Amino acid sequence: MSADFDPTIDLLTVAEVAELLKMSVPSVRRLQQRRLIPSIKIGGSVRFSKRDIVSYLVKRRTETID
Repeated sequence: MSADFDPTIDLLTVAEVAELLKMSVPSVRRLQQRRLIPSIKIGGSVRFSKRDIVSYLVKRRTETID
């Protein structure tokens, strides 16, 4: 078992990530294929760490001008 493994990690499906990001499932798959969002392969399914998705959103955030 990896030292980075966290058994309490929240894993999301592609559909759940799409809903969270307000985008289509194919768009989420493109982000995954381009390695813009990390994914975890479990058997034949792909899952995403909720923490990684939140981190992706934070990186994409733009500051407002006052």
